[in-house]
Formats: sequence, structure tokens, C-alpha cells
Amino acid sequence: MKRLLLPLGLLVLGASAAVPACGAPGEEDVEDDTGEDAYTTEGKCDGLPRLKNLQTPPGVCVGVVASGFTFARGIAELDTGDLILAEMGGWALDRGGVWLLRRNADKTYSKTKLNALIDKPSGVAVGPDGLPYIGTPSAIYRFDPYAATLKSDPTKRLAKTGPLAGPDAYKQPRLELVVRNLPGDGRHPLKKFVFDKRDPWTMFVNVGSASDNCEQGRGAVPPSGFPLPCVEAEGAADGAPRSAIRKYVLDGPNHVATSFTTYAKGLRNSMALAVHPTSNVLVQGENARDSINKHDASLTDQEGDLPHEELNVIEQGGHYGWPYCFDNGTPSPEYRGRVDCARYKNPALLLPGHASPLGLAYYTGEMFPQAYRNNLLVTYHGYRANGHRLALVPVDARGVPGGGEPLDVIRGWEKSADGRDPQGAPVDVLVAKDGSIYLTEDKNGTVLRVVFDRAAGNGAPMRPIPPAQPVVSADERARCDALARRTDAFSRVQRDVIDAACVGCHGLGPGYAGGLALLKCDAIGNAQRLTAARPGGRGAYVVAGDLRSELVLRLKGEGYPQMPAGGVSPEQLDEVETWIRQGARVPQ
Repeated sequence: MKRLLLPLGLLVLGASAAVPACGAPGEEDVEDDTGEDAYTTEGKCDGLPRLKNLQTPPGVCVGVVASGFTFARGIAELDTGDLILAEMGGWALDRGGVWLLRRNADKTYSKTKLNALIDKPSGVAVGPDGLPYIGTPSAIYRFDPYAATLKSDPTKRLAKTGPLAGPDAYKQPRLELVVRNLPGDGRHPLKKFVFDKRDPWTMFVNVGSASDNCEQGRGAVPPSGFPLPCVEAEGAADGAPRSAIRKYVLDGPNHVATSFTTYAKGLRNSMALAVHPTSNVLVQGENARDSINKHDASLTDQEGDLPHEELNVIEQGGHYGWPYCFDNGTPSPEYRGRVDCARYKNPALLLPGHASPLGLAYYTGEMFPQAYRNNLLVTYHGYRANGHRLALVPVDARGVPGGGEPLDVIRGWEKSADGRDPQGAPVDVLVAKDGSIYLTEDKNGTVLRVVFDRAAGNGAPMRPIPPAQPVVSADERARCDALARRTDAFSRVQRDVIDAACVGCHGLGPGYAGGLALLKCDAIGNAQRLTAARPGGRGAYVVAGDLRSELVLRLKGEGYPQMPAGGVSPEQLDEVETWIRQGARVPQ
């Protein structure tokens, strides 16, 4: 057994797909710090270090292809067998890059960086011309990776076979702009896209909502704070809707897009898309709204499971109900009594709540058993109990889900009780030409490869089991016991604000959101971290007596996207401001 060290890119402050912890991905600037975590490996998985502490079907193993990336996101395979990887680089501007990964004769992988200083690249797909296309928040580009030349000898190009010259040996190939002017602001700026199978120069592009559920600013209260119609969902008179899938046709001699049509709408954030290889059915994985209990306290006990995520079969002109309805035509609390959910399309299949599906791929390979063939692989990225796994969804002959429950391919991906292994964070899923399955992990900065060995088991996907509950350490239990007895101003903030609205993201590490750890019941430690100067010359989140401190601005959504999604209550904000006004003292 050995320990594999993996640099861990940190999430942005307030960046996750579920609340009350924090807002959705894609909304913030991020600190440059990276933490470091380690997977425990034991033995080999088709020549790669094998992850030890995962549950997989008999004969299925997971190996580490490469690590050290800052937010590994989209991945695609070229005709040569080389892999193209989007490294998002964090949430700050122009920190991302694109890598090429190549399998060596000894079954290990080499990597080289082809492009740098790109703004938050996420989606990757190979076009009909065989070139990789890269999605940024505001545009989609293509490039020829084999046009890259050696820095040491510009007459020599990157060869399609053989050893790579090094991780930083090549000059950047030219990026060609093919889709421009995508909306890149708000809570969901990242772009995912897929190509049509029958009209290969047509692409479908996710344009995520700018808000959580069409709330109008901090402290929005229904009905006035949740307008009907919602402009994000329907589009203004002079603009297209957000929360939509757009259709772009790359035409003309240069195959670039000059216009688009709104293909479908009422889709909060379509970061998981797949087109069936023969029927051409377009399937979307919906990352549903947060904080469903905020305006209906009766849903509090169900908030961990509601609303369900969704798999939708996308039809041109369809409206899928965001923000008015959730699940199978249930009115959202903010729109109850104001909408008729029968007007909107229901999902083909409900997925577990807050699972955060970020990757979809039909399994078209032959390595895995028949149970996998032509069914749909789904990555669950979510940090909550329903997330961090790889699932297999049965589909019919057209690729439509709904005929059976999702099965588990990888689970048990929780952070280990001793903290030695991280929680899984799978993003994209790729079925390779050899039938193996590649996964990317943003938070853990890895590319993984999943393979099946018939000699080691039958590979049968696993029936789902209730998600594991978080392990409560002795330290946390002691902190909570002490917090219950405290009466100082920050301890009230800890109980009523941090434990209620922040620890879901900032309490999960290593790789705490934005580099800020806010641990459950840790009044002393959290107050110290909020009032301490940050690395790189950045000031503290809280300055004593200053109600324009960064923490307050973030809670209000002034100058920063609001966290958590939908903000905090006036009472919670008042507790934070009272603590700051009284000197931001650290409990003793």
C-alpha cells in the first residue's frame, strides 16, 4: 500500500451546487492556494496506481491516470487515442488551460500543456473535423493540438505518436473562435456542449441560469421577489432566455456560428448533456434549485432530498419548468398558486436530490459486460450524501431513461474517517474507444480510468444503498458540546449562520471552498480564520468595526455573487453585523 499525493484545487468561497451551504459553481473569483491531499493506492489497475478505498463491482477497478490539475473538468478522446483535458484553473479570470494526455507503452500516461491563460474552460468535445472544441463562459473555440510546435525548435510539431517532449515543451497552437457572445455572468457561467449525431455541424450549448430560482436580490420574498413570468426563463422582449439550451449551426466555409436559436428552456443548469449515437435523442442532466425550504418550512426535513435532480429528454421548443415547478410537476413554494405545472414537461427520470449530475455518456464500448451496453453513465458530483459516485441508468433502445432505477458503478467515495482519503468529486465521464471509462475530478485535481477485468469478477453494477452518513469525529462532538454553552456574539453567529448555511461547503475539506475552512461548531477556529489576513497579501474577510468587510458584502451579494444562494435572513445578517460592530472578538 502507498500514498499518492494529489495537489487539490480549492473551491471558490460559496461555490457548490447545493445549499444551504453555498451558491452554485461558477460565480466567484478564487484564491490561488492549493491544498494537498492523498488517495490511498494499492496494487495496479491495468498498469495504473489502483484506488483502494472505493466500492466497485467485482472485476472493476479505478486507476489514477494523472493528478495535480487545478479543477480538471471536460475530457475528450482524439482519433489518435490522445486525451484532451480542460483544466478550469479556479474561478479567477484567465487561469485555465488545456492539456494533452498520452498513454505510454508501459500503460502510464504523460501530459503536456497546450494552452494557458484561458478563462475557466470546462466543456470539451471533438467536432466533425476531428478537432477538439473548448467551452469558456463566453465563447467556444477549436484548435489543432498537433499544430503545437516545440519551444526549443519551432520547425518541429507535436507528433501524433511517440513520447511527449515534456509538460511545458510546446508553444500554444492558435485558438479559433467559433461561438461568441455567450452569457458568462451569474451563478452558472460554465459551458457544456455536444454535437448533433445526424447534423454534425450543429451543437447544443448549455446556458445556465444567473440565479438560483429567479430570486430578485437579497432577501427576496414571494410573490414580488419571484416574478411571473421569470425573465431568465422566458427571455426579455429583446433578449434570449437564460436557463436554456441553445442550438448553434457552424456554417459557411470556416464553420463558425453567426446566430443561434433557443432549442429548449426552463432548464436551470444543463452541465450534463449526451446525444444517443443512433436515435439522436438529446438527454440533459438537470442540476436543480437549492434551498427549497426557505419559503416553506414544512419542507425542511426533506431539504436534503428535494428537489430531485432530473434526466430530461430534450425536445425542440420544450419548457421544462424552472423556476416555477420541480420534480413531476410540483409547484415551487415561491410560485405555488400562481402557475399551472401541467404546462411544462416532466422529467424522464428523477435522480437523487443534490446529486449534481455533471457528466453523461452512453456506454458504447465492449470492455464492460452486457448490462452496461448502450446504457447511460452519470457522474454525481455533489458533496452531500447522495453525491460523489458513478451511476449507470438503464435506457430503452432510443436511449430514453425511465425504465429502471440507477445502479452504482462506483460508490463509497466518502472522505475517510481519518481524513486520509478525499471525498470523490467526479465531473466528466468519457467512454474511450477501447471501452474503458475516464473520469475527471475537479476538487481532487485528477483524471481516473475505470476498467473491467473479466477474470476478476462479473462486473455487475450494484443496486443502490442508502447513502453513508457523515462520520462525526470526537473533536467535532466536543466542539458542539462546548458551543451549546457559549453565549458570546460569535458563538451565536456560529450556531445560527455558519452551522446553518456555511459548513456544507466550507466544512468539507481538504480543499475547502475558496481556501476558507468554516468547521461545524468551531467558534474559536472560525473566528480566527475570518479575522486573519489571507495569503498573497489579501486582507481578512472581517475587519473589526467595518460593516463593509468582505464577508458582509458576500452575504449581501454586493460586489460579489451572493452566498449562500438566495442569501441569509435579515436576522442572520444582523447577528454577523452585531459581532463585527462589537469588535469581531474571537471567543475565549
